[in-house]
Amino acid sequence: MERKEIAKQVVDLIRANMPGFENMEVDENSRINTEQGFDSMTFVYIMCKIESMYEISIPKRKWEKMVTLGDVLDAIEKELAKK
Repeated sequence: MERKEIAKQVVDLIRANMPGFENMEVDENSRINTEQGFDSMTFVYIMCKIESMYEISIPKRKWEKMVTLGDVLDAIEKELAKK
């Protein structure tokens, strides 16, 4: 799966679960864990949905270091490469 496709799926997931992101332009540099009311519980929820969607497990200690959409995409790609 290409990074561009993963990014689209993750952005769609974020938009579906975060009303503040519905009409916002989101790119790899967008801070997704703090902008538009993205609190820590919502971030955990989104990460759990991502893990389920791609059938991967991203260590929770890595979640704390994720700030941008690009960080999340890097983690997804790394875990998918292990499969």
